[in-house]
Amino acid sequence: MDIVERGVGVLAILLAIAVVLVIGNTIRLAIQSRRDEIIVIKLIGGTDAFIRRPFLYTGFWYGLFGGIVAFALVNGAVAALSEPVERLAGLYRSEFDLGGLDWSGAALVALASVTLGLAGSWLAVGRHLRDIEPT
Repeated sequence: MDIVERGVGVLAILLAIAVVLVIGNTIRLAIQSRRDEIIVIKLIGGTDAFIRRPFLYTGFWYGLFGGIVAFALVNGAVAALSEPVERLAGLYRSEFDLGGLDWSGAALVALASVTLGLAGSWLAVGRHLRDIEPT
């Protein structure tokens, strides 16, 4: 069981890195599509924080909706697998019960996904705003 727990932990870390990279790439594409607008904002005196804010909101919403989808998928998978797992546990005379995420688990998933969304957005915006300078 320790091997499985560590494997799940490593998998969770790898998936979190993938989420940050995907959201960062999505935000990077949004920055590139609005490059001219960003240059104009910088020319009239807009700060980097002013430019960064809408992209952070986008990262927040991507993270939140991703967390909601993850919550629904986990609970759907648990609902689909609960009966076969109960029958299998019954064959071994075990009282094992497969449980889904409760509301505190849903809040934790939402918080983690929003944090990952904001982190990916912050990293992408910070990196690409430095490269965009009006000439």
